[in-house]
Amino acid sequence: MEHEIRTIAQEELEAFRRCQAYAFGNEFNPEHLEVGRPLFEFDRNLAALDGGLIVGTAGVFNFQMTVPGERSIPTAGVTMVSVRPTHRRRGIATGVMRRQLEQVRERGESVAILWASESSIYGRFGYGMASQMDIVRIPRVWANLRNDLPVPPGIVRTLSIDEARESLPAIHERLRMLVPCSIGRWDKWWDIRIFRDSPDWRDGHTSNFYVVYEEEGVAKGFVRYRRKGDFQDWLAKGQVSVAEFYAATPEARVALWSHVFGMDLVETISWEYGGMDDPLPFLLKDPRRISRNRIDAIWLRVVDVEKALSSRAYGAEGRLRFEVRDPFLSGAGGRFELDALPEGGVCRRSSAEPDLVVGPEELGNLYLGGGSAGALWSAGRIRGGERAVALADRLFGWHVKPHCQEGF
Repeated sequence: MEHEIRTIAQEELEAFRRCQAYAFGNEFNPEHLEVGRPLFEFDRNLAALDGGLIVGTAGVFNFQMTVPGERSIPTAGVTMVSVRPTHRRRGIATGVMRRQLEQVRERGESVAILWASESSIYGRFGYGMASQMDIVRIPRVWANLRNDLPVPPGIVRTLSIDEARESLPAIHERLRMLVPCSIGRWDKWWDIRIFRDSPDWRDGHTSNFYVVYEEEGVAKGFVRYRRKGDFQDWLAKGQVSVAEFYAATPEARVALWSHVFGMDLVETISWEYGGMDDPLPFLLKDPRRISRNRIDAIWLRVVDVEKALSSRAYGAEGRLRFEVRDPFLSGAGGRFELDALPEGGVCRRSSAEPDLVVGPEELGNLYLGGGSAGALWSAGRIRGGERAVALADRLFGWHVKPHCQEGF
């Protein structure tokens, strides 16, 4: 049975969100509905309907995302994907996701990204694991920095909420351009997702602390974190939970981690969004004491191969001919030729025999520089010769691994 798929009107938002809450096992909260309404993009949502009942949902946020070469491209941030439990296994998610990708391409966006609630879902729609992250836990007693690290010449300063509202957006925008997969924020996003800081979102922790590291009045990094005080038998059991951490220089990194590690009455420091190649272990005297649980992070779908691959810089110079076999999105696959340079690249359709054959999932894995063509080839997911695989790794690789600290 086919279901109607369309955007919703303003008055249908509650039914849309109730479907999503039901699918995720959450209690629907009318207050959260109204708080988030200004961020909801009605022209970019899709609902599947069975009669008049919303049984499937998907939405998009209009993002700007950093790609290798300190460039920013328009990106569809896919979110709120759900299917009502009574309507599973009826092709609803497949229909909604295909329609959504078609609309993404029509709007001129070359890639879509998402966080996967389950890592087994989105590969069949052509999304590939573009980045990974470490869930980091550090016992405070072992959070000691090495003695031979750079001595920061600047100062660490805590911002008031008013100071954070005034200065942090510009600092974040400048620093996120250094890290592929980082996402820009607009004013309403800052207001609602960061500065509103509702107690409902804190899990018993304090409101946000905003701390910057400055040299001669210029911010070189910042950290946002919460605290949670606790005692057991008069022993401190407090927690520090790092929400995001940006540092442009080694000195900034040392100064900000020194601040986080130096707080009293703390037993555990955690960071839910640790980067896949973050240098934190190299800062510590005893790096084995860090607990790091590596999981998939951002999943990426290329919807316009020529445009996407012509929008980033590359790790080396070379020419690669490849074929993308894309059974899910009509017209997205084909044969292509990439002329890559460290300062940029040009990708165009080609009739030549390909050096490599990939699917959209594998291309998504490589696109931001966080994947490995060699690993995919060894797993049987890429077809081609070893020299072409090695060339793909040199071209797509980047010295800064993709890292997203923005939940959506």
